[in-house]
Amino acid sequence: AKPAASVRGPIPGTGVAVVRPGDERVFLRPLPVGALWGVGPRTLEKLHGLGVRTVGQLERLPLEQLVRTLGDAHGRHLHDLAHAVDPRPVVPDQRPKSISHEETFAEDIDDARALHTELVRMADAVARRARHQEVAGRTVAIKVRFGDFTTISRSVTLPQAVDTGPAIVRAATQLLDQIDIAPGVRLFGVGLANLADDAPHQLSLDDLTRAAEAPAADGAAWSAVTEAVDAVRARFGDDALLPAALAEGGSLRAKRAGEQQWGPDDRGSSPDGDRV
Repeated sequence: AKPAASVRGPIPGTGVAVVRPGDERVFLRPLPVGALWGVGPRTLEKLHGLGVRTVGQLERLPLEQLVRTLGDAHGRHLHDLAHAVDPRPVVPDQRPKSISHEETFAEDIDDARALHTELVRMADAVARRARHQEVAGRTVAIKVRFGDFTTISRSVTLPQAVDTGPAIVRAATQLLDQIDIAPGVRLFGVGLANLADDAPHQLSLDDLTRAAEAPAADGAAWSAVTEAVDAVRARFGDDALLPAALAEGGSLRAKRAGEQQWGPDDRGSSPDGDRV
């Protein structure tokens, strides 16, 4: 599956390479041997020393010679792959390790209120995707990239896992408040990591204090509101109900999956860039 995907490239919308049953070896033969899983720089150097540069050349190499050069386990593994033999199951659906959204702006943003609006939009989208996946996360992260491409990442791990927009907004805002955005923000992102199944948790005294201070953002009442909002969006579209902060400026637009996502997500592990 990996070599087939590599042929078409990682850019969405470029098509899908279909390798039909029985054509696997024909497909593999012209590929560079480095396309096979398990061929790193050292293995590649050894294979080049044997005159092997394509999968087809590796396919013709005797198993005994591969074992002598690479060792028993690794040699047999690559011999099998070159002959299109791979017993590992394909797992199409895996639990995400993190959920995140980012956006590169047409103009740098140095206004705290404008950037907070983007923060709310992204946090709402991340929370919505988390609930759709039936997961919650304990770690909230932000990524800030300035016009000179200096990148800062910040994260905080919460006492309890969260999956609501207001909870993510609150944590992300505290992180953003620690960063001077005066130079102008070119790119901004919000992420949720340290994911686990979304399950009820035992209320603590801290939970009760937060609920008393901000009843609109915590507790069972907000969970009920969130469920109602999700139901409305499922029926009428993502833009049917949005946080009030997104109404500022006369523009209502939900952040959608696929809009410049980063992090392990569906495909990654943690926000990239320099950690300052």
